Amino acid sequence: MSQWRVAALKPAHLRAFVPWEGATDLYREFALHGGIPETKFSQIWAFRRIKLGHNPRFPMAEDFLSERAAHPLDDAYWASKRPILENIEVPALVCASWSDHGLHTRGSVIGFERISSKQKWLFTHGRKKWETFYGEEALGWQKRFLDHFLRDVDNGMDRVPMVRLEVRKAFYQQEVRNEQNWPLPSVHPAPLYICANTGSLQTEPVSSEGTVRYQSTSRNGKAAFSYRFERAVELIGNMRLKLWVSTSEGDDLDLFVVLQKFDSEGRQVFFSGFNGYERDGVAKGWLRASHRELDPSRSTQLRPWHTHTDIQKLRPGDIVPVEIEIWPSATLFEAGSSLQVTIQGHDAAPYPAFRHQMLVNRGWHSIHAGGRYDSSLVIPLNNTGATATGFASGL
Repeated sequence: MSQWRVAALKPAHLRAFVPWEGATDLYREFALHGGIPETKFSQIWAFRRIKLGHNPRFPMAEDFLSERAAHPLDDAYWASKRPILENIEVPALVCASWSDHGLHTRGSVIGFERISSKQKWLFTHGRKKWETFYGEEALGWQKRFLDHFLRDVDNGMDRVPMVRLEVRKAFYQQEVRNEQNWPLPSVHPAPLYICANTGSLQTEPVSSEGTVRYQSTSRNGKAAFSYRFERAVELIGNMRLKLWVSTSEGDDLDLFVVLQKFDSEGRQVFFSGFNGYERDGVAKGWLRASHRELDPSRSTQLRPWHTHTDIQKLRPGDIVPVEIEIWPSATLFEAGSSLQVTIQGHDAAPYPAFRHQMLVNRGWHSIHAGGRYDSSLVIPLNNTGATATGFASGL
C-alpha cells in the first residue's frame, strides 16, 4: 500500500516497484465497503499496526477509527490517503488476487489499470495470499522482474506477456494462462435480468413485475436468483448489479451481495477467501442505499463508481434504484453449473477477519424486478471459445 503512494511522488532514484496486493483507496476498499463501516479488521489494523512514533515533532499517532467516524463521506481526509496513480511511470509488477475481497483485490486491479507505466505486468491468483506470495512461482516472477530493472539482467522479462491470468474452477483448482491485455478485450458485458416470480436470472428482459422480500435483520433473511449455464463459460472482471429496492421501516438499507457457484448437482463450489477463508463464494459487493449516487464519468458497464459524497435517504415504501459494484474475479463455470446472486442484510458468512456490525437495517427489504423495474446483473462474459446459450456475441 505504501509503495503506491511513494511511487506516485516520482522519487528520482526509483527504477521499479512491486506492489503485491495493495489497496489504493482506503475509503472504498478498507474502511467503508460501499459506505458500510468495516468493524473487525479495521480495528485490528488500527490497534495493532499503527504505532506511536518516537519523533518529538510528531508525538501522536493518527486515531484512525475516530477519523473514520468523523469522515463518513469521501472528503479531503480520504483524498489525502489516495495516491495519484496516473503519476506512476516506472516499471511495475502488480499482484491482484481474486481471494481478497474486502481488502486488496479492487485496489490492486484499479492500480494496474490506471498507472501510466509503459512496462507493467499483472500477476493474478485466487488462492491464499501469503502462501502464494512466498511460493516458488511468485518469488521467481519478483526476482526476474527486479533483476531486469535493477541489475540490467537480460532475462527476457521485457518479453513476458503482460498478464498472468489465473481462472478458478474451485478451491485450489485453477487454470493459468498468459494474456496480452487487461481488461481482456475478449470480455463483453452481458446482462442477466432478475425474475422475482421465478427466482431466476434470464437473458432477456422480464415483462412481469414481481417482488421478493426478506427480513433484513434475520440471519436467514435473503433473496437469491440463479442462472444455469448450458455451455462452459468464463466470467473475468467486475460485475454490476442493479436493484430496485425498498424497506418497510427506517430510512436506509445495507445491502450485502455474494455471488456463488453451484455444480450440476446443486452443490455449492467453494473458493479461497479473505485471510485464508476456505469456504468463500465467487465474488462480493456491498452498498448502503443512501450512498447510491454514481459518478457517470467514472462508471462503466461493468463497474459502477459511487461518489460517496452525498447522503440520499429514503422513506419506508419508497422504491429506488441502486447499483452495486461486484469486485473482480476470474471463474470458470462448466456446462450445467449455476451462478447464484444472493442479497441480504448482513455478511454472507462468518468470515474470520472482517465484519460489518454498524448496520442501519430495519424491517423487511424488498427487491423489485421485471416490467418497470429492470433489476439485473451484468456479467463479464469472456467471448473466446464456448459462450453461454442465449448470449449474443458482442452484446
